[in-house]
Amino acid sequence: MNIINKILNVDDYYFDVFMSISEALTGFTVNELQSTGLAETYYTYVLKNLDSVTFEEFLTVSKNILEKYSGDELKKAIQSEIIGNPKKNDISGKVITMWYLGTWEGTYIDDLSYKEGLVWNLMHSHPPGAKQPGYKSWNIKPVNNNS
Repeated sequence: MNIINKILNVDDYYFDVFMSISEALTGFTVNELQSTGLAETYYTYVLKNLDSVTFEEFLTVSKNILEKYSGDELKKAIQSEIIGNPKKNDISGKVITMWYLGTWEGTYIDDLSYKEGLVWNLMHSHPPGAKQPGYKSWNIKPVNNNS
């Protein structure tokens, strides 16, 4: 996997790595992550809430893995070097939770993070009370993955 270049005109090398590792960790493409409107917000939030040395170490390891591996080898490398490392596992878990639920250590990052959580796409649903599905949507049968 190649590290993506110059996302959202953010002039920060590590932002590109953050987005690429987020793609690998969440299973959603960089474009899907960007479509939440929260990429820059999440990146700056993590920068403010993690020790910079720890975050840079996580991103450096991520960069090395992303540049060296692809496909199944990438998954194995992430499993062994990030998920298998307690310090990096903690960060990766927080990053995954942030994208899926919009929270960091149990607190919503901002008003948009609840509405744009990836969990709603995964469930083929909408965030109750925040982003209604539309008039007469209750008349449409839910997606059935068992067929």
